[in-house]
Amino acid sequence: MREECGEVIEVLVVKASDVTRMLSRPPEASEVMLRFGKIFEEEYALANHIYMWRWYRHIPRWFARKIAARLRAEGIYSRDLVLKAYRAYAALLKAGVVGEKPRTRFRELAEKLFVAAQPDLYNESTDTYYEFKLGPVNDYARKQAEVFAWVLGKPVVLVGIVEDRNGYVSVEKEVIQPPEKLDVDVAELRRHAVMEEFCSDLMIPVHQYERDFERYYRALRFLKAIGVIEEEEEEEF
Repeated sequence: MREECGEVIEVLVVKASDVTRMLSRPPEASEVMLRFGKIFEEEYALANHIYMWRWYRHIPRWFARKIAARLRAEGIYSRDLVLKAYRAYAALLKAGVVGEKPRTRFRELAEKLFVAAQPDLYNESTDTYYEFKLGPVNDYARKQAEVFAWVLGKPVVLVGIVEDRNGYVSVEKEVIQPPEKLDVDVAELRRHAVMEEFCSDLMIPVHQYERDFERYYRALRFLKAIGVIEEEEEEEF
């Protein structure tokens, strides 16, 4: 283990969703819509990533096909869901809700108890975090965004997708500021938390640290292979 990590310590980590459920009651939703929402979230983030490297004209068609394939694999396919996903995709792009899936962030709530948060998107060019919902903004979504904002220490843009009875889709946005504290039962949260190994100096999970450095060394090897840096420059890079 590199010395930047420091000692490996054991801490408790609780998900932002578990914290949110202590602050607000989740809205009722069918199993199909919950699975559909998860698929859309994952595929929209992936489409944003691919958009950075490919010609835009091909992305919407690819997105619709990918959604349909995922829905079939889950056994919940319907043309209405594919259409719903495509309309939401177009509305989010039009509203400028773009970015990449950010890494999970952590903040210590109590001694050796950390809250983990990963909003839907992060736009590096505008330094903006987004959390979007396939429905109107509600109290539960606001509380979840507050937890994210508290962990990140900065605002989160909460985005709701509203569809009228004629199928017209619009987007509503709210900027959620980070609260000073989270009013939760710490003892109860500890019962929901899981044990993880953290780097004592960086206060991030060891697996995240190792993954980041593996990416660093892959980039380093590539730059060396194409002659951008020399062997003796490696330690300074």
